[in-house]
Amino acid sequence: MKLYYYTIILILFTVIVAGCSSNTQDTETSAELKIYTSVYPIQFAVEQIGGESVTAESVYPPGVDAHTYEPSSKDITSIAEGDAFIFLGAGLEGFAETAADALASQEVSLIEIGANESLFHDSGNSSEHSHDHKSEDGHHHDHNPHVWLDPIRMIDMAEIIKKQLSELNPEDTEQYNSNFNSLKNDLLELDKKFQETLKSKVSKKIVVSHAAYGYWEQRYNIEQIAINGLSSNDEPSQKELTAIIDQTKEHDIDYILFEQNSSDRITEIIQEQIGAKSLRIHNLATRTESDITRGDDYISLMEKNLEVLDQATTRRDE
Repeated sequence: MKLYYYTIILILFTVIVAGCSSNTQDTETSAELKIYTSVYPIQFAVEQIGGESVTAESVYPPGVDAHTYEPSSKDITSIAEGDAFIFLGAGLEGFAETAADALASQEVSLIEIGANESLFHDSGNSSEHSHDHKSEDGHHHDHNPHVWLDPIRMIDMAEIIKKQLSELNPEDTEQYNSNFNSLKNDLLELDKKFQETLKSKVSKKIVVSHAAYGYWEQRYNIEQIAINGLSSNDEPSQKELTAIIDQTKEHDIDYILFEQNSSDRITEIIQEQIGAKSLRIHNLATRTESDITRGDDYISLMEKNLEVLDQATTRRDE
């Protein structure tokens, strides 16, 4: 039904554009690429690598849940007008793969980052802790779509994006390579900060509202106790809920980590049950209005996440 809905929209859009395309092509003089993305980290990488030759925009409004958001007909029309739509796929975005099918007949390039299977497996730059791991929440994380939360995998994502931009605009390949190298250095420095801050922690268990943080388990030996599954609306059964509460009490958890774009009643109930304090972690799938107003980007938001992790893994007796 969704595919039918998007297809009808795009057919109407194509008819409208066909009548005026000759005029717009005559007046178009800019070589700038217009790139639409799904999750914010893709937008960030496009902006950092593309520089002035690229305009990037996420189709997600600030603060929405990337797992459940459905775009409007205006959003789909805008994507069709762009040079490319870069999305993660891998089951993350509820709409992206269906929308991509509907956009297949348009001139916009459709780029699925998650089609690169290597992103979800051990990276060549992996630390000694990078391995397929099943945590206490019972979830395997080898195909967790939240790859951008690992700075090293973010480098791999950025390299894929750099190659795609070079194919779209070969004239600026040298600049894209230079900008990518700068971004890579920033991400390596970010990874170093995570390693240095977390390596000496005695207890690395954290309680999170949903199981987005499996790559921190792999790279930094963080152990997440996730209340919801990989999707934020994948709620636990009563039996699972009881087990989570038992784990938090057993490990004397002081904090529960809520996400920036959700208010989860189940998480609040667990917090009340164990008497834990709340902290705010950022999944980076979308930025909030406050993030944008403050000028926070991927690097600064991840640095704030590290501050939260530092606090959450510091026990009262340390």
